[in-house]
Amino acid sequence: MRRASPALILVAAFAVGAAAWGSVILRDQDSRVRLVANYADALPADPSLDAFAQALARPAYDKNCADCHGASAQGDSKRGVPDLRRGTWLYGFGRVSDIERTILYGIRSGHGRARNVTDMPALGLTHKLTDGEIADVAGYVMSLSQPGGDAAAIARGNAIFQGKGECFDCHGADASGNIDWGVPALTGSGWLYGGTREAISTSIHDGRHGRCPAWIGVLDAATIRALAILLHDTAKNGARA
Repeated sequence: MRRASPALILVAAFAVGAAAWGSVILRDQDSRVRLVANYADALPADPSLDAFAQALARPAYDKNCADCHGASAQGDSKRGVPDLRRGTWLYGFGRVSDIERTILYGIRSGHGRARNVTDMPALGLTHKLTDGEIADVAGYVMSLSQPGGDAAAIARGNAIFQGKGECFDCHGADASGNIDWGVPALTGSGWLYGGTREAISTSIHDGRHGRCPAWIGVLDAATIRALAILLHDTAKNGARA
């Protein structure tokens, strides 16, 4: 029996390898199509697509998002970068579709569809409130999540919040925020810029203008959706911890 030549064996091995690699590429392309074609909010319930999204999103997150949000999505309160593990969302309810829209168009990014309905005004810099009034409002805001403090100052701060400062107009009379406008609730522990008296006073005095870039046209549609799934799952798992 005549042996096959080494060259023929090499060609055959290459052909088998190429066929296998081609199969992997086709499966990858099929998963990408399914990721974009299916209803976004239902995708985390599909184990195979969820796993594919995690694998696709991780390197994209590390390259494009980790510099601001951190390697573990822990955020940075000094810069007002949210902790994405909390499941506390400024916009929407934390659904894949809500997160995807933010990634697509950004926040105050300059894109026509960016989330930019409201901004935190600089009530001190514009002389709308005095330093003393700002201190009273900060004390009132702190009391919403940390009971105690100077009762008289808190009462004054509440009056300013509901009146002269017009804080109620965005944050709500009960300070519960507004997810349609991206206005945070002031009643819990999910502070963007830290929940200290100093940080709250600075927010009132200087204003806040957080920004997230728009990734549409930078990342492809499948990667953006995969990132939305990754962040959805990160928040869901963080809430369980």
